[in-house]
Amino acid sequence: MTGALGLTLALAACGGTAAPAASPAGSGPTVSGAAKPASSAAATGSPGATSAKPSGTGSAAASAAAKPASFDDLVAAAKKEGHVTVYGTPGTPYRQALVDDFQKAFPGIQVEAIFVSSAERQSRLTLERQSNQYLADIWISPGGNQVADFKSQKWIVPLEQQIVLPEINDTSKWFENHLWWVDKDAPHAWAMPVGSVIPIAFVNKNMVDPAQFKSFNDLLDPKWKGKMAATDIRNSGPGVAPSRMLFTNKDLGPAYIGKLFGQTDLHLSADQRQLIDWVSQGVYPIGLFIDPGEVQVAVKQGLPIAPVTPEQFKEGAPVGPNNAGIAIIDRAPHPAAAQLYLNWYLSKDGQLTWQKEVGDNSFRTDISKDDVNPLYVTKAGSTYVNVGGEDIVAQVPTTLIKKTIDEARNGS
Repeated sequence: MTGALGLTLALAACGGTAAPAASPAGSGPTVSGAAKPASSAAATGSPGATSAKPSGTGSAAASAAAKPASFDDLVAAAKKEGHVTVYGTPGTPYRQALVDDFQKAFPGIQVEAIFVSSAERQSRLTLERQSNQYLADIWISPGGNQVADFKSQKWIVPLEQQIVLPEINDTSKWFENHLWWVDKDAPHAWAMPVGSVIPIAFVNKNMVDPAQFKSFNDLLDPKWKGKMAATDIRNSGPGVAPSRMLFTNKDLGPAYIGKLFGQTDLHLSADQRQLIDWVSQGVYPIGLFIDPGEVQVAVKQGLPIAPVTPEQFKEGAPVGPNNAGIAIIDRAPHPAAAQLYLNWYLSKDGQLTWQKEVGDNSFRTDISKDDVNPLYVTKAGSTYVNVGGEDIVAQVPTTLIKKTIDEARNGS
């Protein structure tokens, strides 16, 4: 899979029902109901447990685990282990999806959750490996900047051989008829089951007609000079991933970024609330690279801010994994539970859970999209660019983004 991936869609999201209530243990992956939020940064879905238990020898390897004869055998083996340790992104929706709903689906398996910032997570894992402590089973994150590093250090294992459920390998159930991966080359070790469409431009709908934009070059029209604000994408955070689509587009590229940031009097801020207020109040009636989730909160509050439909730009629309990539850590202390967790997460029920709790669009096409904002759902006949792949992240590192914008704003 290439990073700048032009996709002509032929699949529409299938209708469906909400995830069924949890069925008896061993009957397959199911989820149910709303989950209770947890409060601490390193906590589990059940009271009293606060951190992952160290492995006695540190030698258990997910890649070396015997492949179970059936899914029921895998569930039984995971229940014997009794725990699975998940390193993921902080936030209540992630806890609900990754901790509570898994535990409801598989009673008797406790999720030990280490949900901290990406930098803290990676630092923690590095220190653990250096001290020969093997505490992590599952790693949940976008993956883009980490894949090459994790692979080179042999911290993650190939995932194809870990898949047991036939529904996961049935490529007809996935967008574009294939499983999605963050890493470009087999054997793949970082799955990308989620692909939400990412809007780049937002407008004050009382002042600017969003339908007028057909190309990103339209933002360079002199009439918009001094009337636009944007997230400062020289820093990590919102807007960085979708900007990579503009960098790699053959008709745009770094030259376009230079014009956008250097010739339009673009006002920059890292404060998402400030950017939304500026657009909503008409101070800057066009906003770029703003966090779509924050915009949706503002829309629900009745503010006059609206996204420009990503698919109407002729250059295409970005899709990305957000925080939903998944890997299994090598020498996992609970290899069967880690394998079960992966299969549940990629299953129909696991992806319904993610959509319901987090709101991102799954690449599975055999599940209802009722819990997903239609803006984020991929649409038939449109062209998309995967901005979450290992190759596009390597092609457009943050250093290139910063250098290009610095030069543009300094007049270099």
